[in-house]
Amino acid sequence: MNLEELKSARSLYYQCLGEFFTFSFSQERFKNIKKYLSLMRECLFDENLAQNFDILLENLKDLDSTQCLSQEYENLFLSLKDAIPTTFSYIEEGFENSKALLCVRQILMKSKIRRNEMLFKESEDSIGFCFLLMSEFLRIDESGLAKELFENVINKGIDEFLELVLTHKNSKLYKEISNIAIKFIEFERFCFELNKPLKSHTKKVQNDLSRSEFLRREANKQRRNREKSQRIS
Repeated sequence: MNLEELKSARSLYYQCLGEFFTFSFSQERFKNIKKYLSLMRECLFDENLAQNFDILLENLKDLDSTQCLSQEYENLFLSLKDAIPTTFSYIEEGFENSKALLCVRQILMKSKIRRNEMLFKESEDSIGFCFLLMSEFLRIDESGLAKELFENVINKGIDEFLELVLTHKNSKLYKEISNIAIKFIEFERFCFELNKPLKSHTKKVQNDLSRSEFLRREANKQRRNREKSQRIS
């Protein structure tokens, strides 16, 4: 695989993972996923991932299976109990619209790419948007912006996010997706000549709670408050 082929393969990985972690009301949100997975299966950067791809492809044979995938997404990221936060702001600092969001917006200002607010309802620092943005940066050969986004945003919080997905009780197909993403992020660190940040996932942040548990509880609290406000109005 030459450098251009490698760049295209990396862009495809980001595109696929971005769609897995992006919220959408569309019934066709995962219509290209099987095609992406099949192509990715053919250009493995780690042979140990073959089984993960095989499990996903076997379980995503028909329309009903993609609907099950949508339901699993809701169980992991949208439920009122044990929901996983999906923005780098929340992962990093425990609240929305923090440094990570500002950083992504500053990077976007250096490019011609903008978020389509009609189609993409999440903020610019959401996991899905950042992955899709990485895919586009690699596709249009904006390697400098790609490295800036990866180094200053993705690299700092992605391990904690993927660990939350991997260990969630409702994670089934997304457990396979997370295993692929974990290995891919390791590969990307090699490509960008970056190290994994030193961070303890067991750090106590409040009331003797682990950081991960604190993030889960705060995310659930915010969702309950939003629902309460909607009922009142």
